[in-house]
Amino acid sequence: MNESTMTLAAADGLPLFVYHWPCASPRGIVQIAHGAAEHAARYRWTAQQLCDAGYAVYANDHRGHGNTASTEDLGYFAEEDGWNKMVDDLLQLNRHIRRCHPSLPLVLLGHSMGSFLAQQYLIEHGETIDAVVLSGSTVADGYAGLAPLLEQELAALGRRAASQVMRQVSAASMGDSVPDAKTDWDWLSRDEQQVAAYIADPLCGFELRLGSILDMIAAMQITTDPEQLKRIRAQLPMYLFAGSSDPLNNKLQSLHLLMERYAQAGLKDISHHFYEGGRHEMLNELNRDEVVADLLTWLRRSL
Repeated sequence: MNESTMTLAAADGLPLFVYHWPCASPRGIVQIAHGAAEHAARYRWTAQQLCDAGYAVYANDHRGHGNTASTEDLGYFAEEDGWNKMVDDLLQLNRHIRRCHPSLPLVLLGHSMGSFLAQQYLIEHGETIDAVVLSGSTVADGYAGLAPLLEQELAALGRRAASQVMRQVSAASMGDSVPDAKTDWDWLSRDEQQVAAYIADPLCGFELRLGSILDMIAAMQITTDPEQLKRIRAQLPMYLFAGSSDPLNNKLQSLHLLMERYAQAGLKDISHHFYEGGRHEMLNELNRDEVVADLLTWLRRSL
């Protein structure tokens, strides 16, 4: 598979590291927004499947991640307003893609933290995309309750510190979600090789810093506001997919709530596929061939 990389200047001048996986005569473009504590290169296999089906793929390493960040900045978005800057980074890549492929439909695919970025992007810049895919997503409501405790930590430790509160929450909600887990990361996938590769990757598994988490919580409240959700155009095709054993989605309840909110906001074309027993990273799961086949079926229908 062909792969190229480049740096793209963010609005504040930060060099964003971008991957491009081209294909001959593409029928459309997929822009991937990766999750927290990982990086865009982990989506090479997914990009290969998309390219084989006629979709070129672009993905940037977010602030505080991958090759966009220095080693000491992993998990740290920015000195201020880091989350909103990350949303704008997606817009800058969108504009680059549009310049390169002005006549092709463009789909935003966000996984986990990337799906949270996508949820906000839909409200603020939804007119710039032709469809959206949310992988391993959930509603943002639960995070707001942590803000007072995190603010106390921030006052004592500063924006760059790791959060003991988030460690405890993650251990309780993620680590305990898999019976007889062999590693702290078994909640990601039932595929032991994929989990081992994640653990061995020096650009994976780090903690988000306090400033980054609080920036995210503050900005994401827009995604729970019914009036803000009405800004999304009604005809935008949306596809959600997830595993039923993903600890983020509360046994799929939070995803049903998310779809209900979008429907109440007026969206007319909401599809979903939930996979029994699947964990957080369905694109790295044992049945990932099935997951990608279903995604491609939806892309062909929607575009």
